[in-house]
Amino acid sequence: MSQLASLHEYLQVRNPVAAGNVAASIRRTIARLSRLPLLGKPTDEADVHVLVEPEYRYRVFYRVEGKEVMVVRVLRRGQD
Repeated sequence: MSQLASLHEYLQVRNPVAAGNVAASIRRTIARLSRLPLLGKPTDEADVHVLVEPEYRYRVFYRVEGKEVMVVRVLRRGQD
């Protein structure tokens, strides 16, 4: 989850309230994946799915490994 921490630090400098809101929304999205791991769409990358965080439109890329969801990366809209 270090990528989420880096994103939070970046936003914290610019807008502390937004930083907390964005991080919380991304965490809620990841929590949904723990209950419904195949909720996201498959990507072109082997075994990687993506789910769009609905409020701020961040994309959460993840793998399902057994019963665990492993976040690969989190990107904002427009990032590749």
